[in-house]
Amino acid sequence: MKQQIQIIAIVVVLIVVGVGAAVYKHVKLGFPFFPGDKERAWTVEATISFVADGGPVEVSVNRPDRSDTMVVLEKKSVTPGYVVSKKRGRAVWKGEDKHGPQKMFLRSTTYRRSGDEAAAHGKIKYPEAPVFNGPHELAADGIVSAAQGDNTSGEVVARAILKALNDPMNNNASLLLADADAYGGRVPLACGLMARAGVKARTLKGLNLDEAKRKQKLKSYIEVEDGSGFKLFNPRTAELENRDAFLAWQQNGESILEIVGGSGGEITFSVIADEIAAQKAAVQHGKYTGHVLIDFSIYSLPIAQQNTFKLLLLIPIGALIIVILRNLVGIETSGTFMPILIALVFLQVNLLAGLSLFVIIVGIGLILRYYLTSLNLLLVPRISAVLVFVILIYVAVSVVSIRMGIEAGLMVTFFPMIIIAWTIERMSVLWEEEGPKDVLIQGGGSLFSASMVYLVMRNRVVGHLTYSFPELLLVVLAAIIMIGSYSGYRLTELRRFEPLAGGE
Repeated sequence: MKQQIQIIAIVVVLIVVGVGAAVYKHVKLGFPFFPGDKERAWTVEATISFVADGGPVEVSVNRPDRSDTMVVLEKKSVTPGYVVSKKRGRAVWKGEDKHGPQKMFLRSTTYRRSGDEAAAHGKIKYPEAPVFNGPHELAADGIVSAAQGDNTSGEVVARAILKALNDPMNNNASLLLADADAYGGRVPLACGLMARAGVKARTLKGLNLDEAKRKQKLKSYIEVEDGSGFKLFNPRTAELENRDAFLAWQQNGESILEIVGGSGGEITFSVIADEIAAQKAAVQHGKYTGHVLIDFSIYSLPIAQQNTFKLLLLIPIGALIIVILRNLVGIETSGTFMPILIALVFLQVNLLAGLSLFVIIVGIGLILRYYLTSLNLLLVPRISAVLVFVILIYVAVSVVSIRMGIEAGLMVTFFPMIIIAWTIERMSVLWEEEGPKDVLIQGGGSLFSASMVYLVMRNRVVGHLTYSFPELLLVVLAAIIMIGSYSGYRLTELRRFEPLAGGE
């Protein structure tokens, strides 16, 4: 009883940890549960053009910002002849002896991600309310008091202030707008009035990504924070904009472009919509943010090693299938995990070619092994002789198949020689002790089990889950432990009760 409780506790812990980690990666990091899921993405390219004065040049451009709805990845510079560096959220180009017109490019990939996993705003610095003097103070108070009224919502107050500024018949607004440059411009003035009304607001310049076109300019917007989240206002219409397709590039009037050693600087933007694999986006986002589940995982390995682990992570799935077939169904195999190794070979070739090659190799090997029986060799020399036979069979099958124009025969080298040699030896001994029937039963059971393991391993969903969520192997381990504690009848053993059923 105590052992059963211990097994149940272990199984529950493994399932909770495995499923919990997988759900966390799906919800927080965006890893998809199904292969082929896509994320809508945009490639944004900033083109900077200016005229160099003929000496050293330094160009600094503000880089796009992430938000709680947009993730920015792969910020790349495509500018030959310049040294590019990053400095406090800006891209900096430096070059020597530059003459005449110059062009440089900053390319970013961005995609939509709702929720705080998009690297939320963090602590935002909102501009303070400007100091209004004399008539301007009275005008500002008039606009603010009219906008507030009985409203407590920051969104409602912000919209009312923008509508007042856009109303040509509003005398208070006309007075302030006549001297808007003193407050930084029309949009900063609106933010200042919102700050005076107790509304958290800041100016943003960015791109509407749904307007995918060439040579866009940054447009000014106002972002307001209230109890229900962040709202993006178009100051020209006082209406809300879609934040899910907005890429912020400039905040609170920070410099967008600085050029030393040149003049006539201009920056334009081009946007192209596309789709990228959701898993790729999740991995890139995790690497960009330095998430521990990405930094200390197989995704931090070189690509070649990742491909190796893609295959290795399927082996526990094969082990689970073998456990089910042997302990619950009752299928006999030649060797416990030999079917898994054969299934891995099937993944490299294909099922039909793999089965044919296996039968040919083992069949010829059994014939040659039968001859060794009459020599009464000791075990190790006999196994070594069988191994030599297997290699010679590989060579013969490859040469004959290529002469016949059958390229599938060249794949014989995928079969592990040592395992095949031991399989031939084991089947030969079984033939001598039990007869050909048991050899056919175990050989057929091995091929059937290998085929089942192959069909499960080649499933795209299974391969995706084991690679993207290796923590789910803890659930596989829990299932193996549960089956390991089962000591009842196997399905194939139920035949012994058939006479009892017939008697009734």
